[in-house]
Amino acid sequence: MSLPEWVLPYKEPKTEIKCINGRFYKYAVEYRYNAEKKRTDKISGRLLGRLSETEGFVPSVKQSVAADPINLRKVDIKTFGVFGLFRSLLGDEIKGILSLFKQEVSEVLLMVALYRFSHQSAIKRMPHYHSTDYCSEHWAKNGISAKNITQALSKVGENREALVNWMQKRIACPSASLSNFLMIDSTHIPTVSENLHINVPGYNPQSSFDKQIRLMYIFSSELKQPVYYRLINGNIADISSMKACVEELNVKPVVFVADKGFYSKANISALRQNKLHFIIPLRRDNSLVDYSLFQSRNFKIGAKRYFTYQNRIIWYYEYQAEGNFIVTYLDDELRVKEEKDYLNRCATHPEEYTLEKFKSKIDSFGTLTLIYELPLKPTPEELYQTYKQRNEVEVMFDAYKHFLEADKTYMQDRYVFEGWLMANFIAMIVYYRLYAAIKEAGKLKNTSPKDVVEFSKSIYKMRSGETWITTETTAKVRVLLKSLNIDYLTEQS
Repeated sequence: MSLPEWVLPYKEPKTEIKCINGRFYKYAVEYRYNAEKKRTDKISGRLLGRLSETEGFVPSVKQSVAADPINLRKVDIKTFGVFGLFRSLLGDEIKGILSLFKQEVSEVLLMVALYRFSHQSAIKRMPHYHSTDYCSEHWAKNGISAKNITQALSKVGENREALVNWMQKRIACPSASLSNFLMIDSTHIPTVSENLHINVPGYNPQSSFDKQIRLMYIFSSELKQPVYYRLINGNIADISSMKACVEELNVKPVVFVADKGFYSKANISALRQNKLHFIIPLRRDNSLVDYSLFQSRNFKIGAKRYFTYQNRIIWYYEYQAEGNFIVTYLDDELRVKEEKDYLNRCATHPEEYTLEKFKSKIDSFGTLTLIYELPLKPTPEELYQTYKQRNEVEVMFDAYKHFLEADKTYMQDRYVFEGWLMANFIAMIVYYRLYAAIKEAGKLKNTSPKDVVEFSKSIYKMRSGETWITTETTAKVRVLLKSLNIDYLTEQS
């Protein structure tokens, strides 16, 4: 279609004007020679802005911020809540992070972590968030562009030694006791990147053989948060990479708390050869499991082999088999629940559940069997509590993939990707501190970390002369933050 007369002056070389739903937009274009067609093709590029008969050319907000991050427009009302929440939860850790690199690099690292935590943002959107957020009054005060962010992350990723030194300083493990041990595990992240050279087809529990990388994380039972991460090739075995991680972190004790299905004689042998401590649950039909004690109806008479866990009585039996230390536990409440569930299924799904199978399983209902090798011999109760903390690791990986929306990556540069992982690691520390605060306040049933983040997005700072004032917020938000012992609403600087 022909363009109106008022639009024509805005036509310039290497640009094109499109009419979309009656409105006119200006795009960048480039020309590339097509050898197959033996002609030059026109390729549309990024949106430059819109055209208005009254306003003229109005640049795209993202384009203007990316092109000129230094001369940002003056904004007198800025979002504040997520920055206040993030800084409150990270606390004194900020000083340590700022000292890792040059100030401008460390500030960008913190900023990326903030927008990963609060908006799950891609790099290209961060300059826009930064320009209207109170964060810009503290970090990267002169503005930022996507190119600046990429360059800063690359510098972070090139300095693994500095990152490991920082991680080591954060861990408080003065002795080899099960009250302050570290748990190690990994997760797979699919990637479509072509230039990382570490993303390769590899097996994972989801039976996917797509190209992937692996993230190894170490979680502190004492700090209740992740304390270490490392990027690993997608096809490297867990055990060899675990040993490398433990050696790099250079701290003890580190315990691999596995999930069901990991046990095999080969895996146990490999763990011992690599001098790795472990706690591994056995499948209920494993030949190493001994149910003989629980087969007697009178085993509870005079027995003192029990403890209380979350107001439930847990019975146990210690023994050895094939040179392994083993403990089998019985939770009576769980046993009754499982028996009832199985018998109900016999009526609804008789093709899969039968009374004959019920009889063969009756000794195993409500049981958990753990095989272990630890630096200090634990009591059965300590071992049980330690294993139950594996849920913390599972919560962490679930948050990494779903809260941060980091279940897939498109990164092309190895060093930028390493810096990106560090920013995500900081975001995970903040997430877990928020999760722990909600859990301690007993509010996990009706409040999630995502809820608190969304509430915080409604809190602003308003400039009054040279002073920034926190705007009003609802009583509901104030009461929630107070119950979590999170207070940043009174901050004036």
